[in-house]
Amino acid sequence: MPLVLIFAFVAGILTILSPCILPVIPLVVGTASGGSSRRLIGIVVGFAGTFVAVTVLLAAALAATGLTTDRLRLLSALLLLLFGATLAIPPMGRWFETRSSVPARVGGVLFDTRPGSGVLGGIVLGGAIGVVWAPCVGPIMAAVIATAVTAGPTPEAAAIALAYAAGAALPLLLVGRLGRRAIDAIGRPERRARAVQLFGALMMATAVLIATGFDVPLQAAVAGTLPDGWSTALTAVEGGASGEQSGATGGDAEAHVTLEDLGPAPELSGITAWINSEPITLASLRGKVVLVHFWTFGCINCIHVQPYVKAWYDEYADDGLVVVGVHTPELSFEREIGNVRAAVAKADVRFPVALDPDFATWHAYQNRYWPAFYFIDKTGRIRHTHFGEGDYDGSERVIRALLAEEPPSIP
Repeated sequence: MPLVLIFAFVAGILTILSPCILPVIPLVVGTASGGSSRRLIGIVVGFAGTFVAVTVLLAAALAATGLTTDRLRLLSALLLLLFGATLAIPPMGRWFETRSSVPARVGGVLFDTRPGSGVLGGIVLGGAIGVVWAPCVGPIMAAVIATAVTAGPTPEAAAIALAYAAGAALPLLLVGRLGRRAIDAIGRPERRARAVQLFGALMMATAVLIATGFDVPLQAAVAGTLPDGWSTALTAVEGGASGEQSGATGGDAEAHVTLEDLGPAPELSGITAWINSEPITLASLRGKVVLVHFWTFGCINCIHVQPYVKAWYDEYADDGLVVVGVHTPELSFEREIGNVRAAVAKADVRFPVALDPDFATWHAYQNRYWPAFYFIDKTGRIRHTHFGEGDYDGSERVIRALLAEEPPSIP
């Protein structure tokens, strides 16, 4: 357990290197730029506490009741938008400071940017940031989230999530402090005021991106500019806690393909809905090569690999390849079938997508990653696996090798 906590903490710290942290940075800097340094402490506490609550403590309850955090995310984005407006538009901030009604007094606690304002408003604003943040998680947090959804929270799961959140909050605390120092170092008060207004405007723009869902394509575009294997290398830190590695094996494009026999592929189970297909069973696909692809639409790494999966489907479907995208939700809003349908349509995903909201198929495969790939031969046996981004040429060689194998005799 102590080793897992250490790896979770380090993995949290490394999220600062992931595109998924991009929307959080301007929000943290913007909220930290107003008020005293105590507000920044409140932001970090609220951020970490909300993340643990949403991913672990409330996960099972949300799953059992069918509730999602869509409206909560939208409300949080609007709250952050409003706070950004109080920074960008000083008269609005002064309005909240001077009103005497109960709603205005509450607003004064949240939006007061005077030097004496402190931790309470920071906790609320940090909580809002924690709600809108959909982190890139590796195998440790993936296992925690899956267990929390299906079996409820445990002290161990809460401790791991807290270690992960604390690690993620540490660089954000540093970013917030550096942002405050940069503003303080500007010099004349009028210049500092303009810098705060600029951060407020940036915060408003970020909140709008989150509320409209355009933050995800932006993160995906940034991820596309990173070196190959960047995200995989970050995820591998968590895999090291259990001796696993998620990521590309690399290799020459002409390298020999070595296929293993990893046992029979578990049947798809607990699927509540299908998109782009009638219900499918693996037993009905004997004689075909099957790629079972675990993903979720808010996962940046999943978005990054999706063009390759679609290309394999388009290229090899006529040759006998079947791609089954098992959509297992990481966060609450990814459980809503309407959201999944919209994401599938937006991404132009045409292969069958199976909804696995209760992690039944995920557990059957003992999976721990988003994204994950299980390559199944014509006899229904798993012959190769790959976790995370990268090694796209190697995965395509596996598909070709499996398609080239002689089909079994089917009675």
